[in-house]
Amino acid sequence: MRNIIILGAGLSGLSCAYHCKDNYKIYEKSDRVGGLCKSEKIEGYTFDYGPHILYSIDTYATELIHKLLKGNLYEKAREAWIYHKINNIYTRFPFQSHLYGLPKNIVKECVIGLFEAYTNPDKIKPKNYKEWMYKVFGKGITDYLMVPYSYRIWTIGPEKMNYDWIKRRVPTPDIEEIIDGAIRDSSKEAGFNIEFWYPIKGGIQALPEGFLNYLKNIYLNSEATRIYLNKKKVEINHKIKESYDYLISTLPLPELVKIIDEVPTDVKKAADNLLNNSIYCVNLGIDRPNITDKHWIYFYEDDFVFHRISFPMNFSPFTTPEGKSSISTEIAYSKFRPLSKDTVIEKAIESLKKANLLFNDDKIEVTQILNMEYAYIIYDLDHRKNVDKIHSFLKENNIISCGRFGEWEYFNMDHSIISGKKSAGKLNKLLY
Repeated sequence: MRNIIILGAGLSGLSCAYHCKDNYKIYEKSDRVGGLCKSEKIEGYTFDYGPHILYSIDTYATELIHKLLKGNLYEKAREAWIYHKINNIYTRFPFQSHLYGLPKNIVKECVIGLFEAYTNPDKIKPKNYKEWMYKVFGKGITDYLMVPYSYRIWTIGPEKMNYDWIKRRVPTPDIEEIIDGAIRDSSKEAGFNIEFWYPIKGGIQALPEGFLNYLKNIYLNSEATRIYLNKKKVEINHKIKESYDYLISTLPLPELVKIIDEVPTDVKKAADNLLNNSIYCVNLGIDRPNITDKHWIYFYEDDFVFHRISFPMNFSPFTTPEGKSSISTEIAYSKFRPLSKDTVIEKAIESLKKANLLFNDDKIEVTQILNMEYAYIIYDLDHRKNVDKIHSFLKENNIISCGRFGEWEYFNMDHSIISGKKSAGKLNKLLY
C-alpha cells in the first residue's frame, strides 16, 4: 500500500482526500478542518474568515457542494453595491454597468472614455493591469473607480501587476449594457455570482465539515515542521516522522519552501519574491435590526479603511441573533501598506459612521478581529515565472501543490475543490 500524505485540511486538501483512491493521511495544524473556509461563533453571532459565498459554473463542483451540504443551503439573488461618499449615493455592482445616478459629468466622462477605448485602433497588448484597464474600460471608468479600488484591495499599484487573474473576476463591459445602465436605473446584473448559495446553519464552516462524512485519517493539531526530500519523510510537530510516496501540499508556497530541507537558491529566491496581501476582518454585532438589505458593499475612496463590507445576517438569519445586525469589514494590508491591529477596530467603526451605516447611539455588542495573513495572491509581473520555478522543483521531488496558496492562484471555493480533485487525479494516474 502506497503512503500519501496531505498537508492541510482546507477545501483543496479535503477534496483531494475525497477523490484519492489510495491510502492517505491528512495533517492539519489547526484544531479543526476548513483552512480559511471557517466560521467563528461569538455571543450568538457567526462570522466567517472573510465573506464567503458559494457559486460555480462548474457542473461537478455545483453537484458536490450541494451533496456535501445536504439541503443546508440558501439560494440568494445578489445585492452588491458600491458606495460613493463624494456624491452620497449607492450604485449597483459592477460599476461600469450601473452609471445612472452619478453626476452627469462623471457619466459622460465614463461613456466617452469607453467609446474611445473601443474605437482605439491601437491593438498593442497591455503590459500590466493598469494598461489593461485603460484599454478595456477607457479613461473615465478606470480613473474614477478601477484604479482607486485596485490600490485599496491589492495594496500596490496596478501598474506593478499582470492581468492573468481577471477571468471571472472583473466583468468586462458590454456596450449596450453600459449605455442602458447609464441612461436609466437598470437592475440588470452582470458577472458570475448574480445568484449565490450560503449555508442556512453553521456559517461557511458547514461546507468543509460536510466532507467529514466521507473521509478518514485526519489528524488535527498536527503541523508539518520539516520535509526531508531524499528520505521522503515529513516531520510533524517537530517529532513524528511519516514516510510518504507522494506528498500533497496545500500550504502557502513560501511556507512550504521554508520547511523543505534542501532547496536550490533560485527556488528560495522565487518563493521569497511571491507577493500576497493580508486582511483583517473586523466583525461587529449591533443591537439594531435591519441596518441594510444589501449583501455587500464596495468602497474605493480614501475616507474608508476597508475596501468591502458584508452583512452576514442577510446571508442567513441564523448567523445573527433576532433583532440584531451583523457587519463584517475587510481591511487589506501588506508589507507595502502596514496596518496596526491595535487601531483597526476603531478605524473600522469610524469608517462605518462615515458611510452612515453606524451612528453614535448604536450599541455595539460584539467586536472581533479575524486576521488572514494569507488572503489574496498578488499577481505581480514576475508571478508566473516564480510560481512555475517552484512547482517544477516540487514536481521533481514527488510533491503536488494544490489549492489557492499551493497553486498560488486567485481561487474561489469551487476552484479549490476542483484543484483538490485534479491533484487526486494526477496522483491516481501516477499510482495506477
